[in-house]
Amino acid sequence: MGIAYTLQIVAQKRAHPGHAAIILSLESVFAVIGGFVFLAEIIPLRGLFGCCLMLAGMILSQLLSRKSNYSA
Repeated sequence: MGIAYTLQIVAQKRAHPGHAAIILSLESVFAVIGGFVFLAEIIPLRGLFGCCLMLAGMILSQLLSRKSNYSA
């Protein structure tokens, strides 16, 4: 666990602040995916739907920001 936090801090120093904020806000999504894959946890449909919404929002925000950067 300590190694993960150390890598997170090192990566944050080199990342764009907006990108780092989006990635860190998805920590719960990554936790659910990790629990499902590695621990065989059962995730309720409501939880899966919420994770999909968060992931879609992150992808959409990145795609829209790239599009606005190219047009400006």
